[in-house]
Amino acid sequence: GRPSPLAIEEDALRAAAAPLSNYNGSTDLDAPRLPRGWHVNRAETVIGHGRPAYERAANALQRLELLEHTWLTARCVRATDRELLAVCSRQWGCVWLTNTNLVLRRKCGARRSSVSWGTTRRHVLAGEETVCVTHDASTDGVRFTVLSFSRPRHLFSAVAYPYVLAQQRRFARDATAAMERACGNSQPAG
Repeated sequence: GRPSPLAIEEDALRAAAAPLSNYNGSTDLDAPRLPRGWHVNRAETVIGHGRPAYERAANALQRLELLEHTWLTARCVRATDRELLAVCSRQWGCVWLTNTNLVLRRKCGARRSSVSWGTTRRHVLAGEETVCVTHDASTDGVRFTVLSFSRPRHLFSAVAYPYVLAQQRRFARDATAAMERACGNSQPAG
């Protein structure tokens, strides 16, 4: 069954010393550097309108509510000078797989809130991901963005990569719906 929050946190702590996966790039939205030859996943949509909607979405994003679904859960754990993000997902309907990431950046401002993480060597992929909400003062729109790049880190993930890419699309869809709910918008993502 679904692992307990404590089991996920313990798994993250066991991976605390794992180095960041090797990649040369960044999903930092201020200066993205997307590596050539890597799969890039970008999803972006308006999820609400108004300053209160932005504030609700920004708070939900910083709490990583977008990572809580029937098939996905996550826990952040502080280990010495590092913040780890353990993401546990149900695969093929029955197997729960935990992948450990290193939180690289957290930004929370008046018009933009984002969290970025990179994969560690305790992850099936190499790569980086940023999730972000922005409030556009000119349109009053609240936009949610998912930007990632990845590639398989070993043979198993290379064989399963088409499935992994489908899971990344599923995450973008479900995360967008969660952020719309956080904004108070009950309309489906578009």
